[in-house]
Amino acid sequence: MSPPVRAWLRDKTGTPFIVRDYQPVDRVGLEAMYEDFDPKRAAQGLPPEKVDAVRRWLDGVLPQGRHLVVEVAGRVLGHVMMVPMNGRTEVASFLHQSIRGRGIGTAAHGVALDVCRAAGWHHLWLSVRPMNRAAIRSYEKVGFRMLAGSLWEPELEMELLIPKAEQV
Repeated sequence: MSPPVRAWLRDKTGTPFIVRDYQPVDRVGLEAMYEDFDPKRAAQGLPPEKVDAVRRWLDGVLPQGRHLVVEVAGRVLGHVMMVPMNGRTEVASFLHQSIRGRGIGTAAHGVALDVCRAAGWHHLWLSVRPMNRAAIRSYEKVGFRMLAGSLWEPELEMELLIPKAEQV
């Protein structure tokens, strides 16, 4: 496992925020973020709409892979998941609407990329709605590229290949 993560950063407005490893004590804050999240069911039906469905979803996903939270003013307002499966690591991120457009997502994606690199995960993959231009730009800024075959699908696929140490 890669070392613990705790990055103190500032957004475009100068407001401080933290990107750090998820801890079990964050569960209540994460559930509260998803309860107030907008829009719900925006990407592959996530996050779920109802509180019980959010809890079941988190029960299934949190034990897998690595999870980061974004904390602003003591509140959990973001979640980045990195889950290795089938030879690649799926990345998904969710930012509460109150902190979007401030560079926080791009910073969190950069931290997640560092985590993946340290863990030895070399093939990162994600899907995003084509209309979510802000998320696409954020992913592109840290190195993700669109997969051509998905350009006309309901979900746009993106990947990032991290060179192995001997390839650098």
